[in-house]
Parts: sequence; structure tokens; C-alpha cells
Amino acid sequence: MRANPIGKENFGDLRRGDCYYVDKTKAIEDLLANQSTVVLYTRPRRFGKTLFMSMLEHFFDIDKKEKNKDLFNGLYISESPYFKDFGSYPVISLTFKNLKQNTYNEVYEQFVMLIEKLYTEKSYVLEVLDEDEKNKFKRIKSGQAKYSEYQDSLYQLSIWLERYHNQKVVILIDEYDVPIQCGYLNGFYKETVNLISSVFSACLKTNNSLKMGILTGVLRVSKESIFSDLNNLDVVDMMTLDYSESFGFTESETKELLEYYGLELTSDVKDFYDGYNMNGISIYNPWSILNYAKKKSLKSYWVNTSGNDLIIKLLSETNEENKIDIEKLVTGESIKFTYNEKLTYLDLDEKQSIDNILNLMYASGYLTLDKVIDEDDEEYTGKIPNNEVKKLIIKIISYAYADYSSTVKRSINDFKEALLENNKEEMENNLNKMLESISYMDNYENFYHGYMLGIFQGFLRGQYIVKSNREAGLGRFDVLIESVDRTVGYIFEFKITENESEMEEESLEAKKQMKEKEYYKELQLDKVENIHEYALVFCGKKCIVR
Repeated sequence: MRANPIGKENFGDLRRGDCYYVDKTKAIEDLLANQSTVVLYTRPRRFGKTLFMSMLEHFFDIDKKEKNKDLFNGLYISESPYFKDFGSYPVISLTFKNLKQNTYNEVYEQFVMLIEKLYTEKSYVLEVLDEDEKNKFKRIKSGQAKYSEYQDSLYQLSIWLERYHNQKVVILIDEYDVPIQCGYLNGFYKETVNLISSVFSACLKTNNSLKMGILTGVLRVSKESIFSDLNNLDVVDMMTLDYSESFGFTESETKELLEYYGLELTSDVKDFYDGYNMNGISIYNPWSILNYAKKKSLKSYWVNTSGNDLIIKLLSETNEENKIDIEKLVTGESIKFTYNEKLTYLDLDEKQSIDNILNLMYASGYLTLDKVIDEDDEEYTGKIPNNEVKKLIIKIISYAYADYSSTVKRSINDFKEALLENNKEEMENNLNKMLESISYMDNYENFYHGYMLGIFQGFLRGQYIVKSNREAGLGRFDVLIESVDRTVGYIFEFKITENESEMEEESLEAKKQMKEKEYYKELQLDKVENIHEYALVFCGKKCIVR
């Protein structure tokens, strides 16, 4: 049986290691047939972009043609007339996914290190350089070059590679927008944009040595001059029909993969991982499907890989009306929005625009298109694609809404102190203050669960282990918390009711349930010394702790 190595993103390693591979090589044919000079593919994180770029590198790379010649045997592209382009071009390949440091200087230093490594790999071009060019090459390679020389470093290297090989160059840049988002979140946005735009303008616009430039990212950043100077840019987003099956797994691909590993594509699997609508084609999250095939457990996998800081920031700072709309998504409703293919990070400064928030959620994989309202005006409705993403959004809401007010922050801290002191009255007091921040979802049990988990995981991280369980349809869920040193543990049984008059009765039922279910035994097995049990009953914005 072929291996299923989670997280392996090198095409050559996958093929040489006899690993399971879903054939996406038709995208190479589509790319060459379209004859675009610069192409930007936008897709959510963990949808196969890095593996896609590795596939392109192994296909085009003239330096490794002999080494790579058998990798495409049996794949779609090997029977295509475009296979004649295999191993025909020098390739410059970079990934920006690690350019996410806390300051601009650190990001720039990391960028310089990337260029140094690239120049080291291409040192053979020194054979065709004159003395001045050799000195420039060595300055860049050793990290001693001027800022302007690093701005032109990809452009200059492409000229030298064309001279050496007598072939134009393919430039691949993966996750181009990671440093831009990092700059936006950490206060050095303009500096990062200036660096990236100057590099791109040189190597992708005014470059006669360029055969093709291919980039991937989550958002298209246009107004800030990243791409505004490129009149040759072809953007392939989730609305682009031709590439709908290039990223993610189709239903037939998913079914075949699961059957190979002895699993079925059940309705539960579909509900959990399906739901992405790419021009009418049903697409599954590949990261989640591969993890499910390997671990055979229907759990959330993608939610632990995607950066949520930007979404949390927007939801924390937007108005109450928008928060209500986002909460409605979790209840299964669809929300109308106008699609903006040119959404930028500066647009996101307008935090009261629900369109901006929903466009970011769509581009990031938190939403999928539900219905077309007006295709000409690009008006659609969006919804949460599946249960996996639904769980993540509940958690994001809990973090965002618990963090947007200084009053709530104080209440969270006071709740923590009351919990550690076993003071039920103060726990209840502060929980009710926090619940005042909730708008629409007063009686939605998923929200209470996610809200409390967000609070627990926020202030207990590093000192405690938080475990949760919810039995769907029974109106109950529990949380077990144990300290890392196992000196103390907490059991929470949550109940919800629509009538305040029933809250005390529900708390007695919760206590009875904890006793009958013997939740404490799980903590005892972990040798937890002191165990505290709490019944929390919610009714709208009111909570009691018993």
C-alpha cells in the first residue's frame, strides 16, 4: 500500500517515495495552453498550493531534467502534447511562507537569507559573468549587497540564467502574501509592500528574460502597487472556471482515495469536509481528507493549521450589526455579499464593512458560495462550507468576542481568579458580565461551548490541559481541565434552557449527570489530586454556576 505522508509538499519526494498522489498535472497543460506571462493562483491555506508549485518546479527545471525524467510517468501530463516543455527552462523557486517575523528588519533579514541560498544554488552561472557581474553576484550571495541590489536580485539572476542556458526563465514564488499580512498585523505594512513590489516590478514586469512567472497566495494585493504595474497579470481565483479542479480534491478523487485506504465516503465525511463550491464543482479540503485517511478519525484537522489572527482582529473590531451577521452563519444561514477580487489589506482597515469581512473569509476558506444573486454585479450569498469550518468559526467568535472589550478582558481575568479560588459566586458574576457582549446567539449551544472553550484555552494555556466533549442533540456538553502537574482538575457540565425558571432544576440535573457518568474517573486515571465539579446553566445572557 502506498504511503500517506501528511505534510510532505515536495513533488519529487512524493513520487520517488511511492506515496499516494492525486494527479493534478492537467494544471500544467492548462497553464501552458493559456500562455499567460504572469499567473497568480489564490486559494486558502493547505489547499495544495505548495505541492502544486513543487510540481511545476520539477516539471520545468532544466538543471534537473535527467533526475526528474521518470517522475511524471503515468500522469496526465505525460500524454499531453505540452509534455515537450518538460525540463526546458531554468527555474527560480522561492517560498515566502516563513517571512512572518515580528519586525520589518527581521523579515528583510530572512528575505536576504532566501536570496543568499538561491544564489548559492545557482553559483554555476559565474562561468558566464564578467568581473563586475561576478563581484555583484558574490556581494548578493554573501549578504553584503545594498538594498537596491536585493530589490533587483531575482531580475538580475534571471538574466544570468538565460545567458547560461540560452533559455528564458520560469520564476515561482509561493505564499507571496505571507510577509504582507504579517506587516499589516504588526505595523510595518508599507515597508514590506515597498520591498515586495520593487522585487516583483523588476523581475515580473520589465524582464525580457522571463518565460513565465507563477505566484500563489490567499489574497490578491493590487492597489498597493504589488501588482498594479503588471499589465500582464492573470489572476486565477476560486471564481476561475478553468482551474476549478487544480486545487483540493473532487468528490471522485476523494472517494477513490478513501477506498484505497479502506474507508467510505459517508454522509458524515461529506458533512465534515465537503462543501466548497468551485463553479458548481464540489471540492474537499485535501489536508483534512489526507489526515482522515491516515488517522481514520472524523476530527478537525485544517482548523489547527490556518492562521486566524486577521479574522479575529476584524471580528473583534467590527460593529454589532456585523457580529450578528457572522453569528447567523453559524446557525446555517447564508449572508449576501459583493465579491471583490481586488480586496486588499488596506481595504480591511474599513472594519465596519461586512463585504470586506466576508470577502476575506471567502478567500481564506471560511466561506463558500451558496447562490448567485447577480453575476454581472458579482453579488452572491456565502455560507459556511462544512462542520469542520463551523467548529473553527465558533472558536474564532469566542476568542474575538471575548477580547474586544476591556470590560470583558477584566471579567475574564476575574473569572480565572474565581475559578482558581473555587469561588462559584464570583465565577457566576463575571460570566454574566461576559455574556453581555453576546448579541444574536443567546440560546445556541454550539456558541456557548465555543465561547467557554475560547476563554478556557485563552487563560489556561501552558498551565492546564483542556479537553472537551459534546453529545450532539442532547443539549449537553462537558469540559475537563487538568493542571499540567496534575495537582488540580476541573469538571464542567454545561446545560442550556429557554426558561430562567428552569435553570436551578437544570443545574441539579447536571450535577446528577456528572455523578452518574463518573467524569471524575478520567481525571483520577491521570492521577489528578484535587477535583472540582461545576454545573453551568445558560439561558440567553444569563448563567448560573452551581
